[in-house]
Amino acid sequence: MPGVIKSICIATALMMLTFSTFKALAQSPLLKEQIESVVSGKKATVGVAVWGPDDLEPLLVNPFEKFPMQSVFKLHLAMLVLHQVDQGKLDLNQSVTVNRARVLQNTWAPLMKDYQGDEFSVPLQQLLQYSVSHSDNVACDLLFELVGGPAALHDYLHSIGIKETAVVANEAQMHADDQVQYQNWTSMKAAAQILKKFEQKTLLSETSQALLWKWLVETTTGPERLKGLLPAGTVVAHKTGYSGIKAGKTAATNDIGVIVLPDGRPLLVAVFVKDSTESTRTNEAIIAQVAELAYQFELKKLSAVSPAQ
Repeated sequence: MPGVIKSICIATALMMLTFSTFKALAQSPLLKEQIESVVSGKKATVGVAVWGPDDLEPLLVNPFEKFPMQSVFKLHLAMLVLHQVDQGKLDLNQSVTVNRARVLQNTWAPLMKDYQGDEFSVPLQQLLQYSVSHSDNVACDLLFELVGGPAALHDYLHSIGIKETAVVANEAQMHADDQVQYQNWTSMKAAAQILKKFEQKTLLSETSQALLWKWLVETTTGPERLKGLLPAGTVVAHKTGYSGIKAGKTAATNDIGVIVLPDGRPLLVAVFVKDSTESTRTNEAIIAQVAELAYQFELKKLSAVSPAQ
């Protein structure tokens, strides 16, 4: 008799697991439909990746498009720099010399406003913080010099299994020619993969992981994108990208990050808005609405499995 009861319990558990898995898979098309309703009719190409904590694979919208990353690649670059720190090739405390006459001019660079003089030194750790949290273009290119240039980042990404992406240019090269930004591209699958690898904490040391998480949470750019419609106080570790507007077109308005759900689990969301002739407000609203839909979708799943009070 105990054996029969045990068999029944196992069978019931398997049925519940199968049902819950089927339910999760069955709900994904609903979320995708909701997301597609947000992007439908917009004068832009929108890519989306959503990877919930229970999902085996990410939900993707426009998976075959190549999206210019713009400053999103500063997340990837920071991972490579910290990887080299973990290897002992670089040191967070080492000084990096900044020569004002040699760096990119007329660009977004809080670093150059915060420091005075024609030449000064900055610790590597602070350069990373400027590049990630403040999306500083000068700091970014100085980091590229340290790791071996865009080709080194391209090779690193491919070496860790992120194949559907390319990095060929730094900020100075993108500033020199607007078309170059399209050569620094990602698919939505690759965008989801970099978030997953970061969230799984398998590539960096505990110290490096914690630093990068802190800098991403402290991101000052794009407050109306992924975070725009989420509940106040929601923790979001994210990196933005933006091309600016030229001849009425915005080549890239992006945000990619990890949203911490109320139960502490990670929700990975990436939204890239390409070649848009919509307003900046509309482009950012698209990102915010997608993030809100994904967040609310996960909340409903949580409430469905929570015991009644």
